[in-house]
Amino acid sequence: MSSLSKSRWAPPVTRNNENQKPSSTALHDRRGLLSPTGELARFTKILARLKWKLPFLAEGYRLATLPADAGIDVSHAEIMFKLDFHEYYALLERALVHLLGVFGIAVSGAPKSQGWAGSHRYHANVLEALEGETNPLRPVLGSGERHSQLRRAKELRNRWKTADLSQEERERDEFYSKRKEGVMPLASYDLDKILSVTFDGLEDAYRLAETYAIEHDNGQKHLESSPMDWDFIVDAMDWEAV
Repeated sequence: MSSLSKSRWAPPVTRNNENQKPSSTALHDRRGLLSPTGELARFTKILARLKWKLPFLAEGYRLATLPADAGIDVSHAEIMFKLDFHEYYALLERALVHLLGVFGIAVSGAPKSQGWAGSHRYHANVLEALEGETNPLRPVLGSGERHSQLRRAKELRNRWKTADLSQEERERDEFYSKRKEGVMPLASYDLDKILSVTFDGLEDAYRLAETYAIEHDNGQKHLESSPMDWDFIVDAMDWEAV
C-alpha cells in the first residue's frame, strides 16, 4: 500500500488515443447531464482529489496494520482507515458517474427488483452501467481485471461503512446483518492492487473520454478551470447517492 503514495498515476491532459475511438452512437439523451466537455472537466477534478488523498490513505493503512504493540491504538487506526476508504470510494464513484456522463450515460437509482433501497441500488447501477455492451468504456473499465477490482473496492466500501458502529448498532443495521462472512485481517486485503489496477483503467478511460468530448463539442478541448469551478465537489445537492 505504501507504493500508492509514489504512484506514477496522474490524469493525462493532452494525450489522445488514436486506436480506440468510441462510436458516435454512444451519445445518449443528455437531459440532466452537462456537455461532454463539462462532464470531463468534473471527472478530472475528482481524479485530482483522489490523487491528493492517496498518500493519506496509504499512511492510514500503514498505521492500521502495525503490530498491536506498536505504541499506538491500532484498533482505533483500523476504524479510521476503514472510514477513510469508504469516503475514498465515494469520490471514486463520483468520478465514474461523471465519466459515464461524458458519453451521455446517466445512472439511475431505480431498483431492478423489490427489496433494494434506491441509494444502495445506485451504487450497483454505477458499476453495471460500465458493463453495458454498447458502452465505449466497457473494454477499459467494464470488464476483466479492472472491473473485478472496482467490484472488490465496492464490496469493501459496503463492508466498512459500519466500521464505527457498536456491535449492537451493527446487528440492527439491515445490510450489515445480512453479511455473515468471516472478517479477514486488514493486512490481507491487497489495496495496492485494487487501487493501482483501477487507476490504470481510469487513465485509459480518460483518453477515450477526451477524444469523445473533442469530437462532440465542436472540436474544443476542455479549458483550464478557475478556482470557482471546484464548488460542485462540496455541493451536497450535486450527489445523488450517499
